[in-house]
Amino acid sequence: LKMGKGEDKRQSYLNIYFRINNLLNAKNILTVYPYTGNPNDDGFLTAPEWQNLISEQLDSQAYRDLYATAVNRPWHYSSPRTIRFGVIFNF
Repeated sequence: LKMGKGEDKRQSYLNIYFRINNLLNAKNILTVYPYTGNPNDDGFLTAPEWQNLISEQLDSQAYRDLYATAVNRPWHYSSPRTIRFGVIFNF
């Protein structure tokens, strides 16, 4: 939108925008662990050579749960849906 100002040659601009990234909120995988090819499992908890170490923990199930949470990295996936709305007025 261009708006003139009488005899003055300056022009004003109004820019209204609306932008949606990742419209369907897809969970796109960006990075995987090389051993498993999975974005949220590095294979440590299921590897036979580490089972003794895991079972020696005070609470092996709590250890497994916390470890699984730690390896599930949010940056292995694309950004979730974001919506941006804005107005730029230049005069």
